[in-house]
Amino acid sequence: MEFVHTQQELCVNMETLDRYLNQKKGPTYTFARNLIKNGICFVAVNTEDGFHFYPSRFLGYAKNNMNAHLNNTEKDGRKTNPVISKLLDQMPLEHAELESIYQKYCGKFGFQASSRKRKFWVL
Repeated sequence: MEFVHTQQELCVNMETLDRYLNQKKGPTYTFARNLIKNGICFVAVNTEDGFHFYPSRFLGYAKNNMNAHLNNTEKDGRKTNPVISKLLDQMPLEHAELESIYQKYCGKFGFQASSRKRKFWVL
């Protein structure tokens, strides 16, 4: 799959994940929920209803969706992270406050965040 080239392409992928999560059921909801649960690097976006967290391994590929992602045998956050860092002109960093907000965000979807360390870009 091709990497994203613009922030607009990142936003399209964010909209896709939001659409999956807003369905609150079905395979696309479970897929998006698992991406959030298993992610390590996230683009954090402050919205009207609080922060949303988007995993880099999904966001970094152009025109991504559940089927494309599941069939992408070469997907790797180590490849997408530099692409996203360049587009956002920042590196992902550990952030105690965002980590706390992320953990609460996970609770909205019925799971507890893992104990692994995460990094965030802020958009």
